[in-house]
Amino acid sequence: MDDNGSFEAARAESIAANRDFIQGNPESLKRLYSHADDITIFGGFGGLERGWAEVEPRLDWAASQFAGGSVNEEDISVTVGPDLACIVTIERYDARLKVGASFKESLRVTQLFRREAAGWRLVHRHADPLVERRQPS
Repeated sequence: MDDNGSFEAARAESIAANRDFIQGNPESLKRLYSHADDITIFGGFGGLERGWAEVEPRLDWAASQFAGGSVNEEDISVTVGPDLACIVTIERYDARLKVGASFKESLRVTQLFRREAAGWRLVHRHADPLVERRQPS
């Protein structure tokens, strides 16, 4: 983790951690997360986890589902304050699962970061499929 407090360095770590994650390695993402009781994840596999005791095993499980691939991120919005930051992205996956076929999917993702004593830490991630816009009836 970035020791000098640079959010740009934490953002670069986040991108690298997502790439490691779909190779089946959750360790970079686990280092990026805060280990506090108030953290949350609404992951791409569904569900809700709250607190490090729930988030850590879910990250381990989710990463274990992947057998490789690539991910590209498109920033939609990045807002950084003194102690909180919010990133809204589209993550485009071309990946393989350990059980099943390869897949291509785009997720709309919101991530919240908080400045803690050790630097910027991820405190919330919400990822769900990007669906086509529907017109009002």
